Amino acid sequence: MRLLRLAVEIQRWDLAAHTIVLASARVLKNGDRPDGGKSQTKKRRPKG
Repeated sequence: MRLLRLAVEIQRWDLAAHTIVLASARVLKNGDRPDGGKSQTKKRRPKG
């Protein structure tokens, strides 16, 4: 959450609060799992 860290560093508490609410809404939308909407992790391909 780079936006939250930036908001706290520059002391923009309104932006920090909105960021927390947005993150909470995304978690609830994805079935109570953080990053639940992401697909499977990508398989690593050998180089060469």
